[in-house]
Amino acid sequence: MSHLSQNKRQLMTRVRRLKGQVEALEKAIEADEECADVLTQVSAVRGAAQGLMVELLGEHLREHVAAPADERVRQAEMSQVMAILKSYLR
Repeated sequence: MSHLSQNKRQLMTRVRRLKGQVEALEKAIEADEECADVLTQVSAVRGAAQGLMVELLGEHLREHVAAPADERVRQAEMSQVMAILKSYLR
């Protein structure tokens, strides 16, 4: 995924944000925080994960689905993206 190296700093920022959100969730559960606070933290984790997914998916679509001139390659890549989305959206 060499094309990701162009946005590596931005992606790593998102990964670190996600890591921080997960760590805060862990601490909230360990500290027996109120349910609403834990749910809020879960929501933050989900938002951070979705932001990362959108960024990665956009890059993948541009590089591997839209760019290839060979229709078979585009179709194969699109099938792969659809499988990933089905798994992600469950």
